[in-house]
Amino acid sequence: MRKSLISVLLIALLSGMLAACSPAATPTAPAPTEAAAAELKDVKVVFLLTQPLSPFEDDIWQWVNKAQADGLTSEVKLIEMKNPTEYEQTIRQVAEQGYNVIISTFFYVKEAFNKVAPDFPDTNFVLVYETNDNDYPNMRGYLYDVQEGSYVCGVVAANMTETNRVGFIGGDNNPGIVKFLAGYEAGLKSVNPDIQLDVTFAGTFIDPDKGHEMALALYDRGDDVIMHAANMTGLGLFTAAKEEGKYAIGVDIDQSDQAPESVICSALSNPGPSVYNAISDTATGKWNGTNVSWGIDDGVTSVALTDLVPDEVRAAAEAAEADIASGKVVPPQTTETE
Repeated sequence: MRKSLISVLLIALLSGMLAACSPAATPTAPAPTEAAAAELKDVKVVFLLTQPLSPFEDDIWQWVNKAQADGLTSEVKLIEMKNPTEYEQTIRQVAEQGYNVIISTFFYVKEAFNKVAPDFPDTNFVLVYETNDNDYPNMRGYLYDVQEGSYVCGVVAANMTETNRVGFIGGDNNPGIVKFLAGYEAGLKSVNPDIQLDVTFAGTFIDPDKGHEMALALYDRGDDVIMHAANMTGLGLFTAAKEEGKYAIGVDIDQSDQAPESVICSALSNPGPSVYNAISDTATGKWNGTNVSWGIDDGVTSVALTDLVPDEVRAAAEAAEADIASGKVVPPQTTETE
């Protein structure tokens, strides 16, 4: 009960801080009409945290609550699991308690999900940022086409740099983060093939102080625009950008509220709408266990542009997004740049 209360208070606090990050994309599954509501299945949703609530997880939680407000769920709950030794036991417990949509994030829970899911065939498991490798019919894995929004942000950065040198901070050198880097680099090069890109990896996703130090080092090199893909570590970028009067690029959600005078755009992964989609499919009987690559073709916006972006650069960004939507441009997911 104490952990639950603390989590609720933390959510309330962060909801106020992140008001500017409220969902902007329209989920693919519309809210049910009053007439259709009677046909919905009774859905109880639990979101299991494996780390302190970050902007990425907060976006998911906002959309879980939106699903309840839209009449898709009868109950929602947030539980923070403090230790990996708790994962399997907690997942099993909430399944036994009747939560029929269980959501969690990243690779941390994948092994536990794979152990528990076969024992609860009527419970739907939503694995965010990981795949359903075993083709379980009651598990859905969501990956995100983050290279799309990163490409558009690269177009913006290349048009707004004055030094012709920009930076990138990754939380770790793994395929998920490299997708951000690959798209960003391709967008940069589409505008200026000779632009200098400095890349660095923090080795952690939960250390804003380290992100701050790394950003300052890149700004000192001459980079005047830096993009991060480092979750909470990346929050340190915004502090550095404010101190140095330079530009920054956010990820996952619109992070312009972190440094309104510095953030020019954010590459959106839209985790919240994807989870809303899974809840809606459960409620309306459309669920299928699969793997989904969530992106522009699912009806979501790939980038959030701020008022710092000049009209001509905004037009170039919008054209790039349109080219991706039409298939004219296919941003890469890998790069040899490190």
